[in-house]
Amino acid sequence: IVSIQEQLRAQAAAMADRTAPPSGVNIKITQDKKFQLPDGNKVDGPLDLVIVDFVSKNLYYEGAYDPNNISPPACFAIHPEPKQLVPSANSPDKQNDDCATCPMNQFGSAPSGGGKACKNTRLLAVLPPDADDETEIWTLKVSPTGIKAFDSFVAGVNRAFQLPPVGVVVTVGFSDANDYPSLEFGDPQPNENVAVHFARQDEARDLIMREPDVSSFGAEKPTKATKPAARKPMARSR
Repeated sequence: IVSIQEQLRAQAAAMADRTAPPSGVNIKITQDKKFQLPDGNKVDGPLDLVIVDFVSKNLYYEGAYDPNNISPPACFAIHPEPKQLVPSANSPDKQNDDCATCPMNQFGSAPSGGGKACKNTRLLAVLPPDADDETEIWTLKVSPTGIKAFDSFVAGVNRAFQLPPVGVVVTVGFSDANDYPSLEFGDPQPNENVAVHFARQDEARDLIMREPDVSSFGAEKPTKATKPAARKPMARSR
C-alpha cells in the first residue's frame, strides 16, 4: 500500500506537466485591440515585455468555433521548433503522423476555404522588465496572423544583438494595418535585468509545454431548453 501511495503521489506531481496552464496567467486579446491582463484590467497597449521563452503550438478543432461552448482540440502538437511539430500521443483524434504533411495543416483546408483548418500559433512566456524571482509568469498567444511578425522579431534580435528574445525588452502592440487584432513586436532594447529573466527559463518552459486538457473531448454539449409551444385557446361553443 505504501508503494502504491508513493506512485500515486508521483503521478499527481507529473500531472502539472500534462495539463494546460491555468487561464489566470493568460494575457487575453480582445477584438477591440486591447490586452486583458490576468488581473482583469484592460489596457490599450503597447506593453513592454521580456519574452522568457516560447514554443510553437498547433491546434485542430472539430466543427465551427463557438465562443460560448469551447471544446477541447481533437489534435494538437507542441514543440520549441516548428519544424519538429508532431501530434501529441494524447490527442483524442490524431489527424496525421506529422504536422508538416497533415491535410488539416495545409492552406485551403479551413471550412471557409482560405486558411488552414489547424490553427498555428506561438505561445510566449512573458515577464515585465522589472520582474523579480517572485513575479508570476504570464502567457501570451500569437495568433496565425501575427506569427510572421513574431518570427521576424526573433530573427532581427539574433542579427542585431546575437541574442535570443530573453536578452531584450520588446514593445508589443497591435498592427494598424489590420482591423482585427494582430500583434506586432518592435523597438527591442538590451535587457538590463536579464539575469533574473534567464533564471526563470526552466519554469517558463514547463508552463508553455503543458498540454491542453482534453478529458472532456467527445462529451455531449448541453442544449438549451426549448419553451413549449403556447396552446391556442379553445373555441367556446355557443
